Amino acid sequence: MPDLRTAIVSLAFFTLLMTGHADDIPAPVLSLARITHRMADELKRLPNYTCLQTTDRYTAAPGRRPQPFDRIRVQVAIVDGKELYSWPGAATFDDRSLARMVNNGFVSDGDFAAMAKNVFVNRTATITYAGEETKAGRVLLRYNFEISQMRSGWQIRVLNASGVVGARGFFLADAGTLDVLRFTFAAQDLPPFSPHKRLTDDVVYGRVRLGGTDVLLPLTVDLEAELFTGETHWNHTTFSSCREYGVGSSISFGDGTDAPAVAVPVPEAEVTALPSGLEIPLKLAELIDSARAAVGDEIRAVVAKNVRLGGELILPRGAVVRGVIRRFDRHVGNRPYCAVGIEFTEAEFSGRRAILFGKMEGISKFSGLHRNVIGFDTAAERPPGPGVGYFYVEGEHFVIPKDLPLTWLTQTFRTR
Repeated sequence: MPDLRTAIVSLAFFTLLMTGHADDIPAPVLSLARITHRMADELKRLPNYTCLQTTDRYTAAPGRRPQPFDRIRVQVAIVDGKELYSWPGAATFDDRSLARMVNNGFVSDGDFAAMAKNVFVNRTATITYAGEETKAGRVLLRYNFEISQMRSGWQIRVLNASGVVGARGFFLADAGTLDVLRFTFAAQDLPPFSPHKRLTDDVVYGRVRLGGTDVLLPLTVDLEAELFTGETHWNHTTFSSCREYGVGSSISFGDGTDAPAVAVPVPEAEVTALPSGLEIPLKLAELIDSARAAVGDEIRAVVAKNVRLGGELILPRGAVVRGVIRRFDRHVGNRPYCAVGIEFTEAEFSGRRAILFGKMEGISKFSGLHRNVIGFDTAAERPPGPGVGYFYVEGEHFVIPKDLPLTWLTQTFRTR
């Protein structure tokens, strides 16, 4: 009899299974064949869907406990196996990676999905049986797996350098339903340029109702990295409000550039672009509370007075201007503070929509506000992206008040 702890899924086992000779297969191997077939079927039959993705990011200095860094909310769409992202409520999805959208800190997108396909669909992994576990009254089957660097496709990027790494991990499946409930893996053969000593992904799966059918989707993903310096990073991501795309939805992948892909088509006649050189006085429509705010949250402001160009009314007083929080990085130390970035992207008035692109010219003083980072204990900050107003607020907890006056100066639109 073969060693059950080194049972490897192969075409032979599936052939035996299909030809009715299941009695000849050791139980753990037979279970593995069924789990693999079931998970592959789940991955292949997934409909196009979208979820709200919320990521809480934490950092820890060597020997210290993790401290909250920021929270990011984005809308993720899975369309024909491709991931697209947008800020919540946006009418378009970006054909860019999440890392390029967020543009700072420790970010990952799609690695867990690609790794699961490698194991269950492409079958590039060596899988071994590792015994049973009992948790919360459920019997779970554990299988370890390993994927070589050559076959994993897991790419690590640090600044302008990138390299492919191998993976080693395990998955747990319910012995009764054969559903995979947990999928965990760690990077192997990290490239020399990587500052990471350890890099791990931990995915928890569960059943979600989509389009009248229960499908197996990731519920949470925990990504952890330990650097050679002893510093650690931890991203805890949850997926909620998942729904299937309806017939009326439309998504385009674009041409591979940074241009956004259209998700909700808007007739061209209804959309204009504000001319450059306009100075727009704004008032924040709602307060921003640091205890609840997250990157990706929508923000609104109203135009404080009529904006004219050459005598022509361009934006009327009371027009609503919409945007998102683009940065909300928390820094701890002797003087805790938060680096805040906000972006306004469009204005609405009289049934019309206008694209807004520009920079923050002014912001009124409020408690804790600093326009630059001088005086804080911090490393050099990355400059803000185009179209983002950047400032700092001192304190662990603060409120950016409602009706706060801001001044925005429009510029020639360019792709973010």
